[in-house]
Amino acid sequence: MPSSQASPVRAITYLSPSIPEDLFRIVVDHLAQALDLPVLLEVESRVSGPMRTEQDPFAMDRADLGFLCAPSYLYLESLAEPSIELVPAGFVFADPRYERQAVYYSDVVVARDHSASSFEELAGCSWGYNDECSLSGYFSALQRLNELELNRKFFSDLVRTGSHLSSLAAVVKGDIDAAAIDSNVLAMQRRADPEMFGKLQVLESWGPFPIQPIVASRRLGDELRERISSALLTMSEDRALMKDLARFGLIGFKPIDEEAYEAERKALRSLGEI
Repeated sequence: MPSSQASPVRAITYLSPSIPEDLFRIVVDHLAQALDLPVLLEVESRVSGPMRTEQDPFAMDRADLGFLCAPSYLYLESLAEPSIELVPAGFVFADPRYERQAVYYSDVVVARDHSASSFEELAGCSWGYNDECSLSGYFSALQRLNELELNRKFFSDLVRTGSHLSSLAAVVKGDIDAAAIDSNVLAMQRRADPEMFGKLQVLESWGPFPIQPIVASRRLGDELRERISSALLTMSEDRALMKDLARFGLIGFKPIDEEAYEAERKALRSLGEI
């Protein structure tokens, strides 16, 4: 059991509820045992990471370890005095498109009976997104519009839904025409609610993108950051643990470094975000 005398590692996830909180609780519980340290978990569900006007919990010494979306990592890393460093271990999920790499896609979804058969045919439609810090739900669409030399006026309306789950529900209800969804979230929903999934169709898939990064406060230090990375990379050796994580489609972790995010770094710079 972790030592009751040790200072806890304070973890925060910005990826729930779209990626279930239980997945992160299993991961932090494993870290607590592997590190022989208490590891606490906070859930911040309003945004996909600290960016722009959001307060930085790492700089404020409120968090030591974070699960967040790539734009927030790249924003924090671009500051004159970064508060975080990348933990060089990335989630690997079971989608065959990933080829066992630490990547994911952004899947553009509409209702099953929608007339559009491609993204370009969504001109004049309403578009939903989870929040302004999300790569799969927000920036992927901006990047696609930029590639097509279009702007946000391509859509009749932009609707902030608050989560990928809410975006999916809004598409099914007809409150919005389309949204871009984290492919892992979509896969989990397909397993959890096949009836709802049957009411959707995927128009396009954008990516692959590097998986959502895990970051550590610089205050944590290199030694503990390396121990965290090692504990994650060896999780697959625990068969009982991986059986528990398989219900989320997680099959393990792989090494990942800053270069994996270079294309997104350039894309965000071109959009003036970092």
